[in-house]
Amino acid sequence: MQERLQAMLDKAEIAEVVQAERAARDQAQWVRMLETYHADAVVDLSWFHGSGREFVAASRRLFEAGRHSAHQMGPTLVTLRDDRALAHTPCAVTARMHLDGVEVEVTAHSRLHERVERRDGVWRIAHMGIVYLRDALAVLNPSERVVLDAGQLAAYRPSYRFLSYLLAHVGQRPRPDLPGIDQPETVQPLLDRDDAWLAGAG
Repeated sequence: MQERLQAMLDKAEIAEVVQAERAARDQAQWVRMLETYHADAVVDLSWFHGSGREFVAASRRLFEAGRHSAHQMGPTLVTLRDDRALAHTPCAVTARMHLDGVEVEVTAHSRLHERVERRDGVWRIAHMGIVYLRDALAVLNPSERVVLDAGQLAAYRPSYRFLSYLLAHVGQRPRPDLPGIDQPETVQPLLDRDDAWLAGAG
C-alpha cells in the first residue's frame, strides 16, 4: 500500500513539473521554467534543438521580440520506473503573426514526450521530444484573406505543414525529419529510445 501511495505521489509531482514548464514559458517566468530542467537536459522541437538552458534563453528572446505563443495542455500520462519516468502530454500550441499584412493564427496539435528523472530527490526534465499530429491556419479577421504559396506548402509534412510555412516565413529552416503521425517510421525511433532510457540505458 505504501509503495502504491508513493508511486501516486511521484506521478503527481512529475505531471506538475511537465505542466509547470509550459505554463512558465507562456507567462514569461524564465527562472521558474529553467528550474524544471536538469542541467544536462536536451530539448528537440520544430524550431529548436539544444540544452534546456539554451531553450529557455531562446524562448525568452522570442517572447521579447513579440513572438508569443500559448499552450493548451491535456492531462499528463506518466510511466514510472524507479527514479525515471516517461511523461506523455497532449498539447495544442497557438501562435499569431502577420502574413502579407494579414494577422493569422496557427494551431499545432502534438504530443509531448518527456523523460523525467529524479536526482537528489527532485524530479526534473531530462529530455523533451515531440510527436506532431496535425495543424491548422486561420485568418483572425473574417473580412480579410491570405494567399499561401501552394507549391511551398505542399513541400511540407502534413502533420506540421502550416507551422513549417510560418517558420520559413520568419527565416527559420523547417525540419523535414521530425516525428509525426503522417510518417510512423519517424515516431517509432523516439518511442524506442525513450523505452530504452526508462529501462536504464543511457
